Amino acid sequence: MEKNTDIRTAFEQVMAADHEIPAKQKQVLAASLALFAEQGFANTTTKQIADRAGVAEGTVYRRYKTKDELLAALLKPMVTTVLPRLMREFAQQVATMRNLTRHQLLTALIENRAAFLAENWPVGKVLLNEMMIQPALRQAVIQNAAPIIQKTLYPILDRLRAQQELAAVPNDMVVQFIVGTVLTNVMRANLQDDFALFNQRVPFLIDFLDRGLAPS
Repeated sequence: MEKNTDIRTAFEQVMAADHEIPAKQKQVLAASLALFAEQGFANTTTKQIADRAGVAEGTVYRRYKTKDELLAALLKPMVTTVLPRLMREFAQQVATMRNLTRHQLLTALIENRAAFLAENWPVGKVLLNEMMIQPALRQAVIQNAAPIIQKTLYPILDRLRAQQELAAVPNDMVVQFIVGTVLTNVMRANLQDDFALFNQRVPFLIDFLDRGLAPS
């Protein structure tokens, strides 16, 4: 399976392609993303952001009155452009799984996302923490993800069900079962600040989902 593009690289590509955002603003946003990932939002100061961006601290304050405004400016392209781009990339990978068995599909899906999370854990934690406290952000991510999932994964689930490899459960519930199980364990790892905990659980998650989605 192809290597996933990491979040920071995708963000840099989106920034480079946006000719309406001034260069210094792009530098500030890139520096903010790096620092929030490295040391957390609460532990990052505007002076540190300015130093990393190579601009005066006043430049940051002129555009963003508070650190929360800066975070909001960072999250907007993440939700509207970066994450949808990465979702479409993942969808192309899912399309290659059309002939897998139920167990093979679950293994491929979960191991792929585990690898993606491992590579993006520092940035992923920033996004996860904000999604926990911002309902609008969660809803925007879901709205972007839903049509992509329906287009790519649903036909595979339909085939497995027709071949009596999958429980007679609606597709949206199958996806909810998979995503909910994985995210619950990701959030636990996030709260304990220990991604190794999630990696250790991957084989158990695959087995749990495989048994739960087997036809009765």
